Amino acid sequence: MGKLDKLDFLILEYFQQDGKCTYSQIARKLGVSEGTVRKRATKMRKDGVFDFMIRINPVKVGYSVKAFIGIHSQLGKQHEIGQWLKTFPQVIYIASYSGYHDLILQAYFENNEALVHFVNTELTPENGIEGIDVSIQLKQYKDSISYLLS
Repeated sequence: MGKLDKLDFLILEYFQQDGKCTYSQIARKLGVSEGTVRKRATKMRKDGVFDFMIRINPVKVGYSVKAFIGIHSQLGKQHEIGQWLKTFPQVIYIASYSGYHDLILQAYFENNEALVHFVNTELTPENGIEGIDVSIQLKQYKDSISYLLS
């Protein structure tokens, strides 16, 4: 895709504000045709600039414990462990990092017992993990998947 222009960024901003906004609603707000918005949005989606998704509230579906787990891996095992951990349905985010932890993951659990079970049965030295740090979220102040565009 070529460089995004001002109209593309405005379309993206409207979708970030309300993902259910229609092409015609955005077109009216921007003073352009619905076809222009549809064509640009379709191209941006095809080029991987954005996509539509739904967000489920984990607490509302029974996952009330949100944990962040920092992992120290055995030398040379970081990629293998990351690939393995991404297969767990509880894990919603995992990435490798420079610094204190080799990997950091975010996961949701039904309760503390489920978290303890995961830590004690899966995150073991036999699986290439040398150490972990577990933090449980106490209070959330912001949760955004939007990016500053302007």
